Amino acid sequence: MEILGIGGAELVAILIIMLIVAGPKRMIQWAYVLGQYTAKARAMWAETMNYVQKELNEAGMDVELPKEIPTRGSLNKEISKQVNKAVAPISKPLQETIDATKSDVKQIKKDATITDKPPAKAVTPAVPTPTASTATTPSSNGKSDLGTWSTGGKKD
Repeated sequence: MEILGIGGAELVAILIIMLIVAGPKRMIQWAYVLGQYTAKARAMWAETMNYVQKELNEAGMDVELPKEIPTRGSLNKEISKQVNKAVAPISKPLQETIDATKSDVKQIKKDATITDKPPAKAVTPAVPTPTASTATTPSSNGKSDLGTWSTGGKKD
């Protein structure tokens, strides 16, 4: 944490030196005076902002001025609020598109998954072994009945 470019350890060192030089009674008086000036500065800020806000409202401008002195935290909150307000109209359709794309990608991955496992025990149909009488018996058209792999019906 830094205040006016002074870190925590430096601030403690300054306070210790002030305590030694000025003494505790004067430091209490200084703190009281500093508090009074801070209160006056805040009152002047609020009065100025009320006057400027009144003028802006009369001019028809839609601007909201801060009532208190802005700090880093309040500025960050205000910026975040304005950014969210500007992004809100496009964020819902964008999120719907992203969700749809994610589901499409999941479906494609699911469909394209290749497993390294061998398939479950394949069931092969029982093929009757040919007997000597069925293998050599020609069919009614004079060709052997061995199918397309045989050379029985091939003519050279």
